[in-house]
Amino acid sequence: MHYKSYKTTLRSDFYKRCGYCNDYYHDHKKYFVIDHFVPQNPDGWTHAIPPNKYDNLIYACSYCNGAKSNKWPTKNPSKSNDGVKGFIKPTNKSYAKLFRRDIDGSIIVHKNHPIGKYIYDQLNFFMDYHAWNWKVERIFEQEKTLKKKIKNITDPVLEAELNDLQILRLKFIDMINEYRDNAR
Repeated sequence: MHYKSYKTTLRSDFYKRCGYCNDYYHDHKKYFVIDHFVPQNPDGWTHAIPPNKYDNLIYACSYCNGAKSNKWPTKNPSKSNDGVKGFIKPTNKSYAKLFRRDIDGSIIVHKNHPIGKYIYDQLNFFMDYHAWNWKVERIFEQEKTLKKKIKNITDPVLEAELNDLQILRLKFIDMINEYRDNAR
């Protein structure tokens, strides 16, 4: 079975989020790809891990996948890091303790963890689009809450406010899409 056939399952297993940055791209499935945690073609060495080995596959946004690329500093498929350089598998419980979101949605390394810092730098977690995606997610959540609150209300003022919020959301999403397209 080809590894790409796992995309739908991975999407579900990762809750429609990038395994690395935890961004959620809503309707932008095209921005998600399958990353091989131990790269298929690592820089300067080879390994025997089959490309379709499920536990080596990560659902990732194209930004994290492109930034990680073929990097694997240990050059050993069974050793993901040396304590300073390398990666921690996003499905490992310790991965969730490496990062948090600031109030503006920026990704922050928790307690300057050395591997967290390495991943942060290598995967470009400092880029603005991570905070923007976080903000878009907050807008979607607010929109859902508003829709529930006014579902049975026939107040035209509230309906107009919801329409304004939807227009603002669409403009913001267009701005993010334009940024994404220009950043490539």
